[in-house]
Amino acid sequence: MPIKGVLFDFDGTLANTNELILSAFEHTFAKFLSRNVPREEIVRTFGLPLADAMALYAPSPNLIVEMRAVYRQFNLEHHDEMIKTIDGVAEALTALHANGLKMAVVTSKKSPMAYRGLKCCGLEAFISAVVGCDDTEHNKPHPEPMLKACSMLELKPEECICVGDSPYDLQSGQSAGALTAAVRYTSFNWPQILREGKPDFILENMLDLPAIIDKLNFSEEGRYNA
Repeated sequence: MPIKGVLFDFDGTLANTNELILSAFEHTFAKFLSRNVPREEIVRTFGLPLADAMALYAPSPNLIVEMRAVYRQFNLEHHDEMIKTIDGVAEALTALHANGLKMAVVTSKKSPMAYRGLKCCGLEAFISAVVGCDDTEHNKPHPEPMLKACSMLELKPEECICVGDSPYDLQSGQSAGALTAAVRYTSFNWPQILREGKPDFILENMLDLPAIIDKLNFSEEGRYNA
């Protein structure tokens, strides 16, 4: 079946928000924890909903809401100055759009912040749907967010490829029935991505994606199937 849509994660896939996220966690932990948490440990929470990540560290379950509020306030104050577009992303989305691909963002952040990030990076014109952690009952790695995005694009999961930088993105896409691709520039532990995410494709750069989709959409006889 031809590929007609792409389901993108946002943080670490379309935009480099690593320093923003790490700084927000460190700011929050400095207020609530009596120890330093290594950055490589924080990176392992990337892709999880914020509540789940904070639950791993909260001294008490009663503090999770307060920790999330402190994190989000830091994020709001520093978001626009710290977010960066990843090299090759704008060019890749331009090519995909020109080829008629529908695109959605499926993220573990709230959808208003995802829209804000897309605008900061100049990518909002390419994205037809956004599914945030506030839009579904279950979050990644559950398939519900990917299935909702497919529904919003009016596509079947098997007509889509899910692109992400964490095993949670890939597991969500696989469970929904989509093909998956992992970006090689992820900050996540690469062996863990391969072991737990089992991507169908690996992207050294987002510019690899249009060529992969073109190849998938050509039959052995050379007929374009899209």
